[in-house]
Amino acid sequence: MTFFLSLTDWNLIAPDFNWIFAGNYTKMLTSSEFWKVVGNTFIFGVFSVGFTVLLATVLAVVLDEKLRGVKLFRSVVFLPYITPMAAIGTLWVWMYSQDFGLINWALGLFSIPPAPWLAKPGWAMVALIITKVWKVVGYYMVVLLAGKQNIAESLYEAAKMDGAGKLQLFKHITMPLLSPYIFFVLIVALIGAFEDFDLLYSMTRGGPAESTNMMIYYIYQHAFDFFDIGYASAAATALFVILLLITFIQMKVSKRWVHYQ
Repeated sequence: MTFFLSLTDWNLIAPDFNWIFAGNYTKMLTSSEFWKVVGNTFIFGVFSVGFTVLLATVLAVVLDEKLRGVKLFRSVVFLPYITPMAAIGTLWVWMYSQDFGLINWALGLFSIPPAPWLAKPGWAMVALIITKVWKVVGYYMVVLLAGKQNIAESLYEAAKMDGAGKLQLFKHITMPLLSPYIFFVLIVALIGAFEDFDLLYSMTRGGPAESTNMMIYYIYQHAFDFFDIGYASAAATALFVILLLITFIQMKVSKRWVHYQ
């Protein structure tokens, strides 16, 4: 249905439409705004997923140890994931406030000047990435923690008897056997980052100066702000193709580093 609509000029209001076939795709592919949005989406996706996977892996390994209060800490880390994004967006907008925000207040304690978190293009993207990582890292930590706990303890014991240290255990046992779980996290997290509408809507709505506008919000704008359903459908089709290509590439590349046995 989406592809069908992308071949028309339907504006959501009028009952009739005209077939323009590749017209929306030509307009989209020759639009500098579209390519800027695609670039923003990739920047957000790569950095948010990269930091999420890295932090989730570290937390999963550390919180698998028998430490005091570890169960409470796991719960605290997981809590943001089950909190509604509208509430998280409101909270972080306040925390990022240049004049009254908690983050700039904390920076001031160390004589660091306040940062324009949501007021300037570069800072706004950083703010979104931080919020995204904080929101989802707990869920992926749980996934990786489950994978870590599925690794037989006898493998570690045998390696220790051969003189392996903690770094060698992590490199040669933990990471290879955890790789299928990391691969799952990479795919799910990247798709989630490309489709994270709630975060954008509640925090920046693509601003400032379109610096945080991404494909999912770009589609929403053209569909429900500009009433250009045909063009929005073309952009949605493009997003689907991009995600399909990324997933295909990940599947191919995974054969080099994912170990299922």
